Amino acid sequence: MTVPLKVVQIVTLVSSDGAYGGPVRVAENQIAELAKRGHHVSLLASSFERKKHVDKGNPLVRTFPAFRLFPKLGFAGVTAPLLLLHLPKLVRSADVVHIHLARDLVTLPAALICLVLKKPYVLQTHGMVDESDKRLAILLDFLATRRVLRGARKIFWLTELEKTSLQKLTGAETVALSKLENGVPNYSPSPAPVTAGKVVDILFLARLHARKRPVILAEAANRLSGLIDRELFKVSFVGPDEGEEEKLRRSVENSATHVSIDGPMEPDETYSRIRQCDIFVLPSVDEPFPMGVLEAMSAGKPVVVTDSCGLAPYISDAGAGIVVDTSEANLTAALRLLVENVELRESMGLAARGLAKAKFSMEAVVNSLEDAYRMSLKIEGGDWG
Repeated sequence: MTVPLKVVQIVTLVSSDGAYGGPVRVAENQIAELAKRGHHVSLLASSFERKKHVDKGNPLVRTFPAFRLFPKLGFAGVTAPLLLLHLPKLVRSADVVHIHLARDLVTLPAALICLVLKKPYVLQTHGMVDESDKRLAILLDFLATRRVLRGARKIFWLTELEKTSLQKLTGAETVALSKLENGVPNYSPSPAPVTAGKVVDILFLARLHARKRPVILAEAANRLSGLIDRELFKVSFVGPDEGEEEKLRRSVENSATHVSIDGPMEPDETYSRIRQCDIFVLPSVDEPFPMGVLEAMSAGKPVVVTDSCGLAPYISDAGAGIVVDTSEANLTAALRLLVENVELRESMGLAARGLAKAKFSMEAVVNSLEDAYRMSLKIEGGDWG
């Protein structure tokens, strides 16, 4: 017999342009699968927008007004007083609280409230909480971060680097650390067959941030135009600007390459856009487990990532795409190979879909979550069926 749980998840910020990125997508996928299994779940978050524009009426999502207490700190300076004010009441009846933790003024205070209330909670840090020599981070770690890390029933990590960093931050051997990979729903494959002769659509779908390196993709596309017929391909950039859009526009303004800078897209529309592309490219560095890449693989698209991406070993081993170093030359060569070779795109796309289904299904992820919740509550395994 399966015992349904009441689970409250908390993430810093939701918005119609998906500005906060992967943690929100991860949380939404998790609560959807948990709800499908009969658990009572909700996702709490701050937002700068009216509720109906953010969650499309999703009954599992509840938003509270966000404020930029310290604008220069970006997401770290965002807070939600009403969320924190109502949180004690909202979590008292929950069995477990799952916090997507960052060094910010939403999730850190939320974790402290759970700690004070002695409410069991688990943390998922998405690579956002690591060792830092910044003075503000050091102060926050002293005042709050270490305390909430040590009080967690479970802390989920994505990469070995993140695990090591969390171990050093907590300084406590009793903290329960557990690997939890990001998952992706089993989406239907792209309806458009891979065919020769069509314009190859290369897609970058992520925040236009320096770490994501959209400019190097534009430069690689410019170089590729001088090596092959530029009519063979086009490049689309989709995502909210976080400091790189002006540089990106300058890099393509005098280029003959077919490039479009399309701005942000609502999160519930991004997968449809991914299904339309032929190649998905994310040239960012130190990317733990990018949801966009996972979704592209689930759609059967060959992907191009750098060797510092957490998914790189899986992609390389499965032949699901091409792993490059950080150089423009290597990225250009990878693009050329995929643009000119329709059979390779097809085979890598099939391998990508197989990898997503076998290794990164939501079913496997939520199986692990249920086990972690059970252990945090000391529920006997037999009660879970």
